[in-house]
Amino acid sequence: MRSAWVPWGLIPSWPRWPGGSSLRRRVHPRVTWDCLDIAMAHDDEDHITEEDLWELLPGSAGNDRADILYKISAHLYSRNKYSEALACAQESVEILERIDTKDREALGRARSGVAHNLKAIGQNQEALTELMVVSDLYHRESLPDVAEIDCMIGRWAYDAKDFNTAAKYLSYSSSEAGDGVGDRHIAAQDRFYLGRSLLSIGKPAEALIEMTEARAAFKDLKSVFDLAIVDAGLAESFVALARIPQAHRHAQRALDVFTTLGKRLHSTLAILPLAQALFHEGELDEALRYISEAIEIEQTSDEPDIEEIVRYEVILRDIVSALGETDLAAEITRRHESIREISDL
Repeated sequence: MRSAWVPWGLIPSWPRWPGGSSLRRRVHPRVTWDCLDIAMAHDDEDHITEEDLWELLPGSAGNDRADILYKISAHLYSRNKYSEALACAQESVEILERIDTKDREALGRARSGVAHNLKAIGQNQEALTELMVVSDLYHRESLPDVAEIDCMIGRWAYDAKDFNTAAKYLSYSSSEAGDGVGDRHIAAQDRFYLGRSLLSIGKPAEALIEMTEARAAFKDLKSVFDLAIVDAGLAESFVALARIPQAHRHAQRALDVFTTLGKRLHSTLAILPLAQALFHEGELDEALRYISEAIEIEQTSDEPDIEEIVRYEVILRDIVSALGETDLAAEITRRHESIREISDL
């Protein structure tokens, strides 16, 4: 069963829709780390403060010194002192490796601390690499919380658009879940992100299998909003597989939920495959109406995402071209070429 405590943080919440790319903003959960609660869980009984830890540090050695440094790092992290926290966590790791500690879980915690501080200062690839080292350690030593570590790696990789790595680790974490309600909910999330990753690397049939499993789990948990998120993903998979009636049905169902809940920004997740389905069904005017709505929603959002707008406009270009508006289609193509000249899109 998945522990309630995760090294250096809490289980990722679902969903928080952080900033970033449009898909991440609506689908990728913001991971919040209450590292102070984790690292200081045993210190509260003795009322040990950060100042106490600094006073204990000079006379410490070995495992004790590494533990103190790790806990100081946690305090610094909680105050957004990431560079200082990183230095403490790295020193903790160095000590544990130098003495070849038998406490492999402590080494895993310290390395996890390094990873989270690296991520906090924007060194995302280095953070991901460090966390993969932690995963290897946890698997090799059969340590607890390995599912959470793999889940974090999968979602960090997904956020970095490293979908092959995301698929690998989310496959691990989704199979390592326990039987509790919280565990089943997290496992369903993992399966959904696994499906999204597979879809992103051109494996829609495999994506469909994972998302279908996720949908069944969310249905059993009676989680309507999550069901709508998955239905939108399923609709994209069906479009990729040219199964247009199924794509239309799932996209419409997802849109109905988002509309009822007033989730206007999220509705673009369903509008995109719905417009594609309508296009393939020859309902060009309806397809145009929906894709135009998606573009308008994205352009007027708090954080317009140019990559997502371009993705919508590619569909818009196909629709207007089919409607005979060749000048508008050419204009869209010209703008996209300009964007590509100044970006990596």
